[in-house]
Amino acid sequence: MRTQTFPGNRDQVREARRFARTHLPNHPDAELIASELATNAVAYTRTGEPGGVFTATITHRPDGSASLEITDQGGPATFGPRTCNGEGGRGLHLIAALTAAWGVKGDATGRTVWAELPPPTP
Repeated sequence: MRTQTFPGNRDQVREARRFARTHLPNHPDAELIASELATNAVAYTRTGEPGGVFTATITHRPDGSASLEITDQGGPATFGPRTCNGEGGRGLHLIAALTAAWGVKGDATGRTVWAELPPPTP
């Protein structure tokens, strides 16, 4: 398992992408998934407030699958696919399309959004 905590700033989304790319090189969608989840944490939770942080966790499985989790500091926001209006609201639809499964655990004091990545195709 690999874990890294990042400051809750928008520029740290890039660092979360790098973390995913480094530790999930056989999962080409991992970088995009990490970017979407980290962006949501910074934009919609207390993580984006001064002093906020988010944590990325990657777990590898023997069959080649992996999980990617982003844990935020919670807040009043709720998670789930939203109607696509304008430029926003597409991220969780992308997550659903690119993963074997995804979900949310936690509450207003802190949430973890997890994504299951299937084994890479040969």
